[in-house]
Amino acid sequence: MRLPHEHLISQNLSAPLMRSINGIGLLNLIREHGPVSRASLAKLSNLSKPTVSSQVETLMQRGWVVELGRGESGAKGGKKPTMLTFNANAGRLFAVEIGAWHVRLAAADLEGNILARLAIAIGSDRQAANVLSLAKYGLEQLMAGNPCSADQRVISVAAPGRVDVVRGIVLQAGNVFNWQNVAIREELESAFGTTVIVDNDVRMAALGEVQFGAARGEQDVVLVKLETGLGAAVICRGQLMLGSHWAAGEVAHMLLDHANTDTDWSVRGYLESIVGADRILAAAQEAGSSAQTALEFLLTARHKTGPERVLFDYLSNHLGIAIANLIVVNDPAMVVLQSTLLGALEQELRAIVERLVPWETRIEISTIGDEAVLLGTIVAARRQAYEHIARLFENGGQQPLDSGIPVLAER
Repeated sequence: MRLPHEHLISQNLSAPLMRSINGIGLLNLIREHGPVSRASLAKLSNLSKPTVSSQVETLMQRGWVVELGRGESGAKGGKKPTMLTFNANAGRLFAVEIGAWHVRLAAADLEGNILARLAIAIGSDRQAANVLSLAKYGLEQLMAGNPCSADQRVISVAAPGRVDVVRGIVLQAGNVFNWQNVAIREELESAFGTTVIVDNDVRMAALGEVQFGAARGEQDVVLVKLETGLGAAVICRGQLMLGSHWAAGEVAHMLLDHANTDTDWSVRGYLESIVGADRILAAAQEAGSSAQTALEFLLTARHKTGPERVLFDYLSNHLGIAIANLIVVNDPAMVVLQSTLLGALEQELRAIVERLVPWETRIEISTIGDEAVLLGTIVAARRQAYEHIARLFENGGQQPLDSGIPVLAER
């Protein structure tokens, strides 16, 4: 992940702006090639040695770059160069994943390397006040073990439901939580005095898959996640699609049965009411299955006959048609299926998509599974931190030198 600089480009570049672009470019090179010497940076960047030395000094003053000591002499001998590296320990990223049963947290350095983890059971009380209290407790524990000032840390939260990313509010999270207008960002900013970002958990999972998982390096991806809830995330040209109502990917509300258009599906959505894990298990038991979980039913029903097999095909068709619809609308290079439930239906889903979509689209099972949301939450924090560094360069570095690593800026 590189520091963004495209928004700095214009036809008439002032001297401060040119220095900003040079500084961002050098920091990217240090991150990608470090440990690296000033002389090597000059060659890699095509900048003069005095320019490189001046920009490196600024980067070091701000704590983004540190010297490691002497490297090896060149082939002709001579003075050993001083090596530079990106200072990943100049700040901390804190990730919070709010799941149905646990709040999972992690602390990471500015490169996204996880330094500590914590998981806290939610219990039966899923009211927002209780869940946020658990999240704050977990953050306090992680921050105590990874101390830094408020302006050196970022908190990134993956939340259930439809999330207003700008305000950091869960507008609606039906099914498990039944939340409405929960101001997560305001709550955590007030508690910790640092900037907080909040997004939907499925969108965070998509970031994790693109950075670390099955979709690594892809620019056009659809992720489908199925547990008790059903959701999707769409990445187009490397950008997460959010929607005007923050509802891009709310596939749970996809209606696939014309006979049910008069029913109010607003709370949970038609499709999730059919294929959510709890609904699969309830329907399986009605069909005479002895399975104790939705996954157990899907793994065994393929080999059954009668009502259990009919239900298996019914569920497969619903999910396969939904995935095919997502493909023809978004035309991704890849669809990532994230959950053991979808993995149990992989064969059937591939067959349905191949039958309905007149072009080939890769369908892959997640390679990072349950880790995707937390990893994606760290990716989101890191991305925003880097964007803020770029904005500081654009502003001519007006932030005081003693203010530490820059954190998130408003969108």
